[in-house]
Amino acid sequence: MRRSVVPLLLSVALVAGCAERTPLPEPTLEPAARDTAALVTALVSGVDAQFSVRFEAEHTMSGREVRAEGDLVRSQEGRLVALREDAVEVVVLPDAGYTRSGGGPWTRLARADRAGLKSGVAVEAVADEVDPRTVVSTLRGSLIVETVDEPVEGSPARRYTLLVDLRAQAEQTTDLAHRAQLLAADESGFTATAVVWVGPGNLPVKVEQTLKTAEETVFRQTVHRFGGWNSNVRVVAPVG
Repeated sequence: MRRSVVPLLLSVALVAGCAERTPLPEPTLEPAARDTAALVTALVSGVDAQFSVRFEAEHTMSGREVRAEGDLVRSQEGRLVALREDAVEVVVLPDAGYTRSGGGPWTRLARADRAGLKSGVAVEAVADEVDPRTVVSTLRGSLIVETVDEPVEGSPARRYTLLVDLRAQAEQTTDLAHRAQLLAADESGFTATAVVWVGPGNLPVKVEQTLKTAEETVFRQTVHRFGGWNSNVRVVAPVG
């Protein structure tokens, strides 16, 4: 995954030895989850044990695609995010947010202010859009219809295909506008599916969610990719 261009303090220590090291054992997958409740519980537990993650997100709706990438760090103060969406950069800290476009000057924002992203979310909601814990939690109430081992970019992973209950999703969201959209989609005969690739340690590698109309036309698709777990990353207030 590419590094975010948002100002971050990254430190990586590499130790090289002269003697040949004993290779690490191949990572193995956890036993397959028997149902969605067990799957989501295992994923949430796996994610909560990590203090940082790198993410990529792709949102496609009616042929329009939006891409974002960055880093999320969990601290005692809360979730910190450094994100870039096209030419817009956003940094989210516990007490404020910062945004700039096209490499221009940074603007400080309150938590309730809009972050300047195409989704229109406020600064305080940015983390929910990219946090793997939040992404997988929305799948509660779904039904697993297929489970198969399927590597992702050469790494072991297990793929789960789910039928998503739009009404159950609506009941879980606190965003009233999003809840109304989900309920309207359900009443209009829309169907939703999700595909989750789970790697060793019950960590989500990729989550793909698709919403189709009653005529089976793809209306919206969202893909999240996660990696770089526990990378030594700090998200700080930008300078300049």
